[in-house]
Amino acid sequence: MNEWSLLIFTFMMNATIGLALMTGLFARRLSHTLNAESYYRVMLLALLIICGLAGLGSIASITHLGVPLNAPNAIRNVFSSWLSREVAVTAIFVGSLGLTFLWLWRTRKLSILLLSSSILIGLFDIYCMASIYRHTSILTWMDNNTYVMFFGAMLTLGSALFFLLIKILECIGHKVGIDIPQQTLSIRNQWQLWSIMAISLIGRLLYQPIYEQYLTSTRYSQTSVTFPLSPIDVYYSIGTLRAMCWVLAVFAVFICGYSIVKQLKQKNQPKPNHTLFIIGCIIAIIADFMLRYVFYSIH
Repeated sequence: MNEWSLLIFTFMMNATIGLALMTGLFARRLSHTLNAESYYRVMLLALLIICGLAGLGSIASITHLGVPLNAPNAIRNVFSSWLSREVAVTAIFVGSLGLTFLWLWRTRKLSILLLSSSILIGLFDIYCMASIYRHTSILTWMDNNTYVMFFGAMLTLGSALFFLLIKILECIGHKVGIDIPQQTLSIRNQWQLWSIMAISLIGRLLYQPIYEQYLTSTRYSQTSVTFPLSPIDVYYSIGTLRAMCWVLAVFAVFICGYSIVKQLKQKNQPKPNHTLFIIGCIIAIIADFMLRYVFYSIH
């Protein structure tokens, strides 16, 4: 597998857009839970992290070009090439994130309009990103499974990273002037994050039989015109790795759900234990990275 730069780029951008989406969805909840100064600092830090992830992802994509100074040439065919569209939309997305951050920094008020616009641009960016692979000559990518995997990864990574971010701020937020309570995310909020994670992971798993049926139907009726000439054989050859990915994904969903149920049984405790949920989120991120590795392994 020699597509590490693209793997890192797509993985980081999925994580960036997912985290931006979750930040937008839970912004109102945080505004009601935190005082004005803490809310400002939390959102500023969240946007800074989101911009940082987007920047790192963009750097990874530029390294794939071979000659970084040729990057502007990639947008010359924006009306006919999904690659050009993706490059252009990614640049607009990163720019809109930066504008949202600067607006919050200068006015100390979060612009829901700017954040919402950034999220919508990000969602379209994922569509463009997935379309590059969907409209290709490699049979294992020429299915709607490509869209399912990219959008599913965005939701999984976004929910997991958002929960981890809040937990980290609960532990060390006081060091950066953030007064954040231990129960910033209620049981209901945790259920919401778990539901997003479960639907995005289990939904992708349930789609695999449909994807397998597509692979079976095209195995002898079509031929790839790029290497590997038999990508479907390559796909089946890494069956053990794919199985490991899905086992980790299901385990992550289970352990996060179990953590919430355990909290319900111990709701009288003054300080709930979120260790299992944190472990589940980390496992989910690892599983998604492995799934992205599988995606590129057939190239």
